[in-house]
Amino acid sequence: MEKDKKNKKDNIIVIGCGRLGSTIAGNLSDINKNLMIVDMDQSSFRKLSSSYGGLTKEGDGTDIDLLESIGIAKTDIVIASTDEDDINILISQIAKVIYKVPDVITRIYDTSKAITCEDFGIHVISPTTLSIKEFQKKIFGEEVEF
Repeated sequence: MEKDKKNKKDNIIVIGCGRLGSTIAGNLSDINKNLMIVDMDQSSFRKLSSSYGGLTKEGDGTDIDLLESIGIAKTDIVIASTDEDDINILISQIAKVIYKVPDVITRIYDTSKAITCEDFGIHVISPTTLSIKEFQKKIFGEEVEF
């Protein structure tokens, strides 16, 4: 049974094809995950690596019709990586609450907004928090709680 789980190809939707989203999608594609990346701007897909083997969809990642058309109901992971915290929060809540996506990960710059996701079991990655931790390691040799 564990072997079957390891061989499973996760169905993953990445919303936002900026530097972060395109890099994540490229890395996941390189390990043969079933991928769909969505962005409002068709020209954003040029950021994807030449080895990218997933699908692309131009459109609004908060549009329910678009999400249904790309199979969000059968998706294992949704990654919200747009440059807008509020959009990422909305996408994440739609994925987790409406479509019951098992794993939802979102990037949020404003750490005060993170609680709106954590209450739903959405994984939050904050560049601000990660940067603070790295600075603390460089200055103090370890993370320090203030």
